[in-house]
Amino acid sequence: MDGLASVLFAARCRLCDDLLTTASRIPVCPACLGRVRPLEPLAFCDRCQIPLSAAVVAPGELALCGACREDKTVVDRLRAFGPYESELRALIVLLKYNRVRPLARPLAGWLSALLHQEPRLGEVDAIVPVPLYPGRQRARGYNQAELLARELSRWTGLPVWRGWLRRVKDTPSQTGLTPLQREDNVRGAFACGDKRAESRILLVDDVCTTGATLNACARALKRAGAARVNAIAVARVVQEI
Repeated sequence: MDGLASVLFAARCRLCDDLLTTASRIPVCPACLGRVRPLEPLAFCDRCQIPLSAAVVAPGELALCGACREDKTVVDRLRAFGPYESELRALIVLLKYNRVRPLARPLAGWLSALLHQEPRLGEVDAIVPVPLYPGRQRARGYNQAELLARELSRWTGLPVWRGWLRRVKDTPSQTGLTPLQREDNVRGAFACGDKRAESRILLVDDVCTTGATLNACARALKRAGAARVNAIAVARVVQEI
């Protein structure tokens, strides 16, 4: 189902199969949406939000992972709304692979809430979605990160710089790869069409695992003149290091 068709013919929640009692563009019931929870306040790297073991975080010190301590992280600040599991994972799968595009609205609403919690994330000039390779986008019919960026623009008033960042290499799926393999897989995969000096960018994606894709994007943006690149994702895979 796609767009309006998914609304007209979906009388049941796409997650729990309960009847939808009110007309809505979103084919998921309020109860399932209400079960989505943000990331718990555990020990995270202050810069890239990778989960850390409690032993790594010394009292009174800024919590940073090894890569951020060595300044190997290209993104200046990364945050995700919730863990990639349960209802949130199911919602992202529906948006990404099942063409339920109206779900971009509530997912972007949670991204907007994230910006309210950390206002510095949103102190930028524009939103840039993580791009798909053109052939892959044609096959899918849309880029879910771009849908999220457009909806987030409605919440924040920030412009979307669509098309500035391009994916120039059709990389294999990152699924099942180690962190180092993920970095190698997306190295040189992104490029910018022109120079925009001193721009401050908010990268948007649906899921973050190790941050390799977001860092590759940030590297291309900074080569094109970006002074700062923050990044937000709807969900992240929580793997303690």
